[in-house]
Amino acid sequence: MINSIGISNNITKNPVSSKKQFDVKDTFNNPVSFKGANSSVSAQNVLAYSNINTSLSPTDSQKYTYLLSFLSDVPISLNSDNMSCAMQLDKLLKNGKLLSKSANDNSTTLDNLYEVATTKRAYDLNAKNIISNTLDILSNPRIVTQAFGDIPQHEKQAILDSLPEDDPIKKDPSLMDVEASATCAAASNEVNFADKYPAEFARWVSKLSGEDKAVYVNLKLNALSKNPLEAITILNILDAQKQGFSFNKVKLKVSTDKNAYIRAKIQDKYWDKGERNVVDVLIQSAIMHTGSQNTYNSLSDTPAGLIEVEKTFVESVIKNKEITSLVYQKIDDDQNLVGYNCSFEKMQQHILDTIDAGDDVIIGYVLTNETSGKTKSPMYNPKTDGQPNKVINGHEITIVDYKKDANGKVTFVCVDTDDDDPRFIEYSADWLLPKLHHAGYPAQIVEKDEKEIMKNVA
Repeated sequence: MINSIGISNNITKNPVSSKKQFDVKDTFNNPVSFKGANSSVSAQNVLAYSNINTSLSPTDSQKYTYLLSFLSDVPISLNSDNMSCAMQLDKLLKNGKLLSKSANDNSTTLDNLYEVATTKRAYDLNAKNIISNTLDILSNPRIVTQAFGDIPQHEKQAILDSLPEDDPIKKDPSLMDVEASATCAAASNEVNFADKYPAEFARWVSKLSGEDKAVYVNLKLNALSKNPLEAITILNILDAQKQGFSFNKVKLKVSTDKNAYIRAKIQDKYWDKGERNVVDVLIQSAIMHTGSQNTYNSLSDTPAGLIEVEKTFVESVIKNKEITSLVYQKIDDDQNLVGYNCSFEKMQQHILDTIDAGDDVIIGYVLTNETSGKTKSPMYNPKTDGQPNKVINGHEITIVDYKKDANGKVTFVCVDTDDDDPRFIEYSADWLLPKLHHAGYPAQIVEKDEKEIMKNVA
């Protein structure tokens, strides 16, 4: 069941002032400049469903051939790992992602890519760029980034001219200069989305970039709660765009904020390596907008981040199954880490069980003034309150795999969308588990532990 803990899941790279008074909702607003050892390991490419298909039907073959021709002039330099679109399509066919039917409407990844190529795109977005971006992310989800990219001055002026006089951005254009975005929870969801649910990911891309500028999800009520009335309450509290109910389902409209298309058009024309591409913009905006009760503004990247319940809600919508978010840490009113709601061994087992079941784990971790080395904030003054384990910053990342050494020690293989590096990053369990604030899991995996762990969580 989705819980109501108010932890904001985002990060900036600006130094933390020792004078800042941290509220638990702001924990994930603050920086981690640490980079762990980058891993060369290839995480298991296990899809979160069975019945993998790698054989093209005659209709599939026609669509596949059309895409090969349509994308034949896309420069290889624009794609990840220096793979041509043809090579990426072949890779996705062989690993089962291309013909995956993980979509909410039972369509395949191929079906949705073909739809992008053969139907009009909103605001004349470039269909080739959109498909190329999608292939990049599906082929290599670790390239997902939350780096916004700059807006050319002439484009910035055109935006300002289009805004009403009372718009805050018109009064302060620097609000558009997003240097450290607050979309780490959305970007982490995007990584998992593309990694394990490729057909639904491609469907969101197709619909959000198409003329309807929205995707409709037939959501099972038990994906939010086993209690239908509680599920409806969650939908109402989060102001979901409901289109109609049946006895066990609700039709949701998922859309971006209107300014996402301004950002998308800019990235369509002026994308630079290391910045979000068009697909990142649309997917992250849709997640932010849906999670934030339709209040997100892509131009200024506000409100800043998603609280934990909002992030879990969108994850449940994407996967169409119940996600239970467990809060592992005890943090007092002065923002000191004072204890844990279960053992580190149990935390580790939850993660391993989820990876073994074929899914990723989106986690939020915190750093405290006791954290040493590169992770210690040079701006923190322990004399501020004299307390150890003061929470000073945090981040949201995705665990996609794990390794064990000969002694059984676990290392987690992760994707960090804010480290400016498309490679995997590794954290030892000994380093990460003490910092683990919360994580989301398929409900059945943690059902036996949920009540005990969450009993003391307000």
